[in-house]
Amino acid sequence: MHETRTPPGTVPRPPGRPRRSVPRRVARVLALLTALTLVGGGAWYLLLFLITRTETGTTAIDRDVRTVVVEIDSGDLRIDAAGRGDRLELRKELTKSLRSPDERVERDGDTLRVTADCGEGVGRCASDYRLTVPAGVRVRAVTRLGDVTVTGVRGSVEARSRIGDVRLRLPRDTGPYDVTAFTKIGERRVAVTENDTDDADGAGDAADLRVEARTNIGDVTVRQD
Repeated sequence: MHETRTPPGTVPRPPGRPRRSVPRRVARVLALLTALTLVGGGAWYLLLFLITRTETGTTAIDRDVRTVVVEIDSGDLRIDAAGRGDRLELRKELTKSLRSPDERVERDGDTLRVTADCGEGVGRCASDYRLTVPAGVRVRAVTRLGDVTVTGVRGSVEARSRIGDVRLRLPRDTGPYDVTAFTKIGERRVAVTENDTDDADGAGDAADLRVEARTNIGDVTVRQD
């Protein structure tokens, strides 16, 4: 048997570790980065969930209001004509997190004006409003992101959304109407009596009540009940 001897004073080398392949190293690094991203993203959404809060409130509306203007950048709007015995009021639900709606409710003569702006930033921010108003008021309701619903109002109506559905339910015993109904992406439904005007270009008798419903992305519905 042949025996290999180590010369005196020489320290034997430990057996070498097998080299890891480059693809395996890259895969491990990518897996680590993915795990860190998932953990970080989950922690971020958990933080937003924990700090998100909702504020609600109710404000009375005077009976001598003749024009209602509501302009917000995110949230749903609903405006209903008051029936017999209904309270005239504004109900709000504000959603706040890292951003909060900058809300203003102002009275200028016979006009009630409501505005809410979330501004730039991250985190949930929205302003949902429901108003019960005198039946004969003029209405302008605008939101950039959300649905707009107006029901039973006998005055002129302008309802707009950039992304969201717009629904107008007009009294059957009121009119004639000059109706403009427009959507870029969505369905357009207009159902009015034969004596009323259904005109997508907004052309009609100047004496008619003006009704305008517009959205860029969403459905538009104008009908009489």
